[in-house]
Amino acid sequence: MQRRTFLAASAGFLTAPLALRAQTVPPGGYGVSVTGLPALPADFKNFPYVNPDAPKGGAVTFSQIGGFDSFNPFIIRGNPAAGANYLWDTLLRQSSDEAASGYGLLAETIAIAPDHSSVTFTLRPEATFADGTPVLASDVVWSFETLCAKGQPFYQQYYAAVSSVRAADARTVVFSLHPGAAKELPLILGSLTVFPQAWWKGRDFTAPVIDAPLGSGPYKVESSALNRSVTYSRRADYWAANLPVCRGFYNFDRITYDYFGDPSVAMEAFKAGDIDFRNENIAKNWFTGYGFPAVQKGLVKKQVFPDRLPAGMQGFGMNTRRAVFSDPRVRQAIAWAYDFEWANKVLFYGGYERTLSYFSNSDLASTGLPTGAELALLEPFRSQLPSDLFTKPFALPVNDGSGNNRPALIAALHLLEQAGWTVQDRMLKNKAGETMGFEILLSDPSFERVTLPYVEDLKRLGINVTVRVIDPSQYQSRMNNFDYDMTVVLFPESDVPGSEQRDYWGSAAAKLTGSNNQMGVSSPVVDALVDKVIGATDRDTLYAAIHALDRVLLWGWYVVPQWHLGAYRLAFWDVFGFPTKPFRAGFDIDSWWIDQAKAAVTDAQRHHSNAG
Repeated sequence: MQRRTFLAASAGFLTAPLALRAQTVPPGGYGVSVTGLPALPADFKNFPYVNPDAPKGGAVTFSQIGGFDSFNPFIIRGNPAAGANYLWDTLLRQSSDEAASGYGLLAETIAIAPDHSSVTFTLRPEATFADGTPVLASDVVWSFETLCAKGQPFYQQYYAAVSSVRAADARTVVFSLHPGAAKELPLILGSLTVFPQAWWKGRDFTAPVIDAPLGSGPYKVESSALNRSVTYSRRADYWAANLPVCRGFYNFDRITYDYFGDPSVAMEAFKAGDIDFRNENIAKNWFTGYGFPAVQKGLVKKQVFPDRLPAGMQGFGMNTRRAVFSDPRVRQAIAWAYDFEWANKVLFYGGYERTLSYFSNSDLASTGLPTGAELALLEPFRSQLPSDLFTKPFALPVNDGSGNNRPALIAALHLLEQAGWTVQDRMLKNKAGETMGFEILLSDPSFERVTLPYVEDLKRLGINVTVRVIDPSQYQSRMNNFDYDMTVVLFPESDVPGSEQRDYWGSAAAKLTGSNNQMGVSSPVVDALVDKVIGATDRDTLYAAIHALDRVLLWGWYVVPQWHLGAYRLAFWDVFGFPTKPFRAGFDIDSWWIDQAKAAVTDAQRHHSNAG
């Protein structure tokens, strides 16, 4: 996930009541916050978690799995190059140490009408694209309208409460809002990527872009070889380099992404010194894969960077558009067959915590039984919800880690029998004699070792389950078209959930090609609760609505919850400097730099360091 994406899932805990939207903009309009006033004053010099004097220079190489064929990450078609978002700027920039606050980047000021009917951005006069032409209000209008009409489907969901947009003058953009627009909509609008309208004239925005696009961002494409490698070079003439929101960032002169067809090959390239940095998301690698000589000699560092962010939900998602997953009792049984405790002990070396909420690792997670305002929201839908939702805390089976999860499998079999499935000749069949079966679709071969033991437990129930691994571009195409039975899903969350919830769970999104409603959730109860979340104007109302939504989703059994880790596990060759002050997002690679003294020592040894 690009850290420059404004509404990334890197917002943190709410620490103060949500203010009314008209009160979120400080005098001068230099920023905006959903949780009150921005933490930094109008004359702030830089974000407090960066080194404003970080030296510029050097080059860094990262690894990517798969391939790319486009520099347009805003559309369904194509497989965009890693780092493409470095090419453009947004209206605002998020603080990685505050919950839902943004400060002016392209926008010099932001103003919200007292009656919440409009949001106005005034552009900085010095803002320019890489060819020297100014960023104009007409570019903002064109970008907004183009993303809504031709971009990925979630843009329509995010911007649904905008009734119109117009350029009041060359530097002023006015977004008119529908009544009841979400509290965080000014922040969402602040995340708008602005394109040069003139460059796109005669080009098809819906088609993959092979030639390097023109943007206003800190880097430009220096060279690329489709599906193999892309290098970005830092723009010495970047217009925003000395703005407070950019000071201390974008320190590497060159950033290269090398592509590999297999994660194990990428790991070998890192060990050989060809890759500089790894965000290690495979527990086995972290605990057993870093015993090579360069680590022992101190040339490669391993470090854990804790974060204080909502972890969201990762799990095996069931596509309820498929008949096999239409019954929630079947979905619950399939969830109960997963032996997390064994996997965590044997596969993950005890490195993870079980996920029990769509808003895990935060106060937004539902707990216990519904009470108070949450219960009041759920009561009108009692007849449409499982009775257990009101009388039992949500729970998953807890096994002993030995691999003997027979009690959970017996309970799962009872649920399947209630749904009309019985074991005949060791296979699970319905009254029509049809055998239950489905495919688990993966794009990462390393995930097979996690998935195959789960498949064996499902087969013990008599379910015919297969696993298929395909390349990332094919995988993305099938995801866009909902052409899968089960797959691994990830729903990142922020501290102030809002319009993105419609894209995740809304009934309309379930029918929209390319949406993020991957499980096909289509429920009037969920739709109503999403509306409550989006319409919340204070902390208590938001929490009640989110807890209710979380609880309904959990009891819908749309996913088999997996695990989360409240930290980043990073491995890197010892050539970097980075800020040492802890902050909520954990780390931001764009604030790191090349330490020339370290690099001189490490680079002299790296390519023969693993000889012993």
